[in-house]
Amino acid sequence: MSLPSPAESSEKADGLTGLMSGLRDLAWRILEAGFLLIGLIVLVYLLLGTGSGAFVQGVIANLGALVAALTPQALVGVAIVVAITHLLKRR
Repeated sequence: MSLPSPAESSEKADGLTGLMSGLRDLAWRILEAGFLLIGLIVLVYLLLGTGSGAFVQGVIANLGALVAALTPQALVGVAIVVAITHLLKRR
């Protein structure tokens, strides 16, 4: 059994890096689409109110429960993580 040459290892690593980059981009697009869908549902609820349907009202109820469950400490923690991430990206 022989070890792969450095050129073969480099090609495999480049292929894996490209694959991971593509998967990351796909995940971000799916996340963005989800947030846009939630925004659209909130807009429908704001326009139609209680006549918007059971699904839309369920999503709004779940968002309300999520906001009610967030404590001030959790919000501060999220803000700290976002700030640290922003500072690290600026470097």
